[in-house]
Amino acid sequence: MKRALSLLVIILFVFACAKKEDKFETLKTEVFAIHDEVMPKLGELMSLKKKVLDKANASENPDELRDIALSLEKAQEGMMKWMNDWGANSTPHVNNESTEEEKMAFINAEMERVKKVKEEINSSIAAAKEALKN
Repeated sequence: MKRALSLLVIILFVFACAKKEDKFETLKTEVFAIHDEVMPKLGELMSLKKKVLDKANASENPDELRDIALSLEKAQEGMMKWMNDWGANSTPHVNNESTEEEKMAFINAEMERVKKVKEEINSSIAAAKEALKN
């Protein structure tokens, strides 16, 4: 009976560890899905920035357009910073060199960061398109 109970505890422990690893991997996949969704928009973002600046240079009131161009640039920089930070900081977590708590804290923080990057990219593109309509 003791042996069976010990075996059950070991099995439960192994499954619990596997579930935590699955959660990390699931979140990592979701983080990269967001990255992969918005990364292709960087070309559009830079194209819109040029168009907005061209319109600003021809405008009598260029300040709002220049602010929009700046938001486009900051959105692009946000993605570049996120990617650089991921490359610099993710290794111990993806290589299982950190604790489960550290891994989960890291991936949850990265999820929030990449969601913010996505929002900045999408909102700056929308603002630029709206400004170019007028």
